[in-house]
Amino acid sequence: MRIMQLSKTVLHVSDVASLLGYSSHTIYNLIKTGQLMAYKDAKAWKIPASTVEDYVKLKVVQRSRKD
Repeated sequence: MRIMQLSKTVLHVSDVASLLGYSSHTIYNLIKTGQLMAYKDAKAWKIPASTVEDYVKLKVVQRSRKD
């Protein structure tokens, strides 16, 4: 099942926040707590698109188990 298809391979925090409907602060917290894998280059945090897809899939599974 393909939940989302992203055209970029690496996203910025603001990109992910916009895609998920979260604040940038929430995305930084997800990175800090290890829920989103990311790395920091010289200027900014970078989040692989595959990590975002995995996070969304996990959330869908968790919600379906609650129902």
